[in-house]
Parts: sequence; C-alpha cells; structure tokens
Amino acid sequence: MPELPEVETVVRDLKAAQLIGLRVIEARVLWKRTIAAPSGPRFRAYVQGLEIQDLARRGKFIVAQLSGGFTLLVHLRMSGRLHVAVPSAETHGRTHDRVVFRLSDGRELRFSDTRKFGRLWLVRNPSAVLGKLGPEPFALSAAGFAALLSARSRLLKPLLLDQHLVAGIGNIYS
Repeated sequence: MPELPEVETVVRDLKAAQLIGLRVIEARVLWKRTIAAPSGPRFRAYVQGLEIQDLARRGKFIVAQLSGGFTLLVHLRMSGRLHVAVPSAETHGRTHDRVVFRLSDGRELRFSDTRKFGRLWLVRNPSAVLGKLGPEPFALSAAGFAALLSARSRLLKPLLLDQHLVAGIGNIYS
C-alpha cells in the first residue's frame, strides 16, 4: 500500500527517467473507472499533446504539471504502480495496465493497478482535489504537531490517518 515515502520514491524515479519535457502523444484508457475526472474520452482528448513540465508529490498524490494549465494527479491507492516502459510485445496489453501514455520519446508511462482502486484526475485547478489535505508531515515542527494533536480528542491512529490533519501518513506509518 503506497504511502508518502513510497510515493516520493515513485516521483523521484519518474524524474530520473527524464520525463520532464516530453509530450503525451496518446493516452489509452483501458479501465474507464480509473479516470476520476474528466470522463475517459475527454481525458484522452485533453491530455494528448501536453508536455510534462514538472513532477512532484503532495500527500499520497503524484502531481504532474502539464502544459496548457493542466495538472495530472495520480493516487496509487492500494496496488497502483506508475512506471516507464519501452513498448514491446511483452508489455503491450498487460492484464493490469489501466492507463497507458505514449510519450514523445517512444516510451510509455503506464499506470497499472491490480485491484483497480487507483485514480487519475486531469484538472486545471489541483486544489479542487488537493485543497482539503493537511500539511506535509515534514513541514510541521514538533510544537506544531503537538498543537494539532492536542486540539482533538480522537484515538491517535485514526487521527494520524486523517488526511485533512496531516497529508501522506497511512496505515503502516501511523
């Protein structure tokens, strides 16, 4: 189950794969419920031709800044995986691939998800999805964290899992 450290690792791996500056030539949506917004056909139409300008993480979300004022948000949920692959007979049509982006350098960015819980959003206003997330854990001082906790009277584990309180902490690290 990907949590903040695992999602950060995915973002660093994508940056190391030198995706910044590449364009999306085509997007294939193989499982339509993977796309949270907009609908599958509009998602494909909007993302085609956009350039990847930056990659970052916010909580458990992968945040890809794209040209044209768009942001691609990816939440891996329990079993999602985002990786770069060279197209071949072996990787084409893999069972758990849900969305495949063909990139301008000939490689593919593949979102695979065994359990089908992961979601992708293509938005102009990322705060519509990310706006309710609490601060990043590393942005809090010990005193700030103590103040957040002392203002609430819930059990500690459910409190830490509340993404509105602190973004990115999941079941393993709570």
